[in-house]
Amino acid sequence: MTTSTDQAKYWVAFNRISTIGRARFAILESYFGDLETAWRAGSSDLAAAGLDQRSVRAIVSRRPSISPDAEWERLEKLGIDAITVRDPAYPSLLREVYDYPPVLYVKAQYPA
Repeated sequence: MTTSTDQAKYWVAFNRISTIGRARFAILESYFGDLETAWRAGSSDLAAAGLDQRSVRAIVSRRPSISPDAEWERLEKLGIDAITVRDPAYPSLLREVYDYPPVLYVKAQYPA
């Protein structure tokens, strides 16, 4: 599955929150269906998804200072691509690493 720009910006936004890594990305995506819905979820819904209280607090406290649109625009201005684990361009061997990074940031040409 290719991550659309509309979804990728939420991957980038969640990636700015230090407690959200591979496992929590998977929890959010599985429970909410997409990360945009997860981004808009309240603390009780985030907890119902299976996130620990520390992660819920981190999301709720950081969310007001992170704009997915602004994050995406900043990357575009800098010429940086964000490749999520759902993108075909994400390196297949890296997916096999136990704690793979959910988002890669690339500022160069890369093979598709």
